[in-house]
Amino acid sequence: MLFDRAYYIDKIREYNKKIKCEKINKFEVSKIDGLKGIIPHYLFEINEEIEESIIELSDNTKTWMRLTPLEIEGCYESIKRAKGIVGVVGLGLGYFIQEILKKKEVKNITVYETSKDVIEIYKHNFGEDDKIEIIQEDAFKSQSRKFDFFFVDIYEYKLTSKIAEDYKFFNELHDIKEYSFWGVERFLLSCTMEDLMHLCIPEEWMDMARDLYDKFNDSYYFNQFKPLDYKEIEKLLNAFERIL
Repeated sequence: MLFDRAYYIDKIREYNKKIKCEKINKFEVSKIDGLKGIIPHYLFEINEEIEESIIELSDNTKTWMRLTPLEIEGCYESIKRAKGIVGVVGLGLGYFIQEILKKKEVKNITVYETSKDVIEIYKHNFGEDDKIEIIQEDAFKSQSRKFDFFFVDIYEYKLTSKIAEDYKFFNELHDIKEYSFWGVERFLLSCTMEDLMHLCIPEEWMDMARDLYDKFNDSYYFNQFKPLDYKEIEKLLNAFERIL
């Protein structure tokens, strides 16, 4: 089950075996000695201890990604829905790419990543694969393509109006059947019904939110739901109102 401790601990262990510590120029993959205390999950926070090493990708200024319960749970629905020809903006540690690569429904994957160093780190850990094309370029300057599924993960766990702007931009640039971004379910589940009545929300987003809600409802943590700050939600709602 998604929100069971065994699920995310198994994923952390799996990728600890696959990803090595390495530094290339300013980018570095390192491992911290577990987590203890109040740990953020995708829809809640709990006091727990994770003894397994936590992999993180950072540069000289900040941490870009950590393979934590937050990341693992937040990718779940988009991994589940990925199919056919997939486009991904943001490579990170490669977790999302490797998870969808396991799916027989996924025919090929195009990844847009600006950093040559991040790409090299990924290849050192996972090698080459005929189903994956990693393009070192700004995704916002790429050529038009057709995608069955398109996933954007460049927002550092934050919800801003840029998400809506990017949704509009990429759907105008590419022929995309289904679009997703990291955080979409958490955003929708933090909204009120009144909020959503004013928007023409893509049906696939509603399906993702409903599926995640059902899994969360069956979990031990349902009563500990922590919605996003409404000020963040309101900004994104207003931005989507101009687009959807």
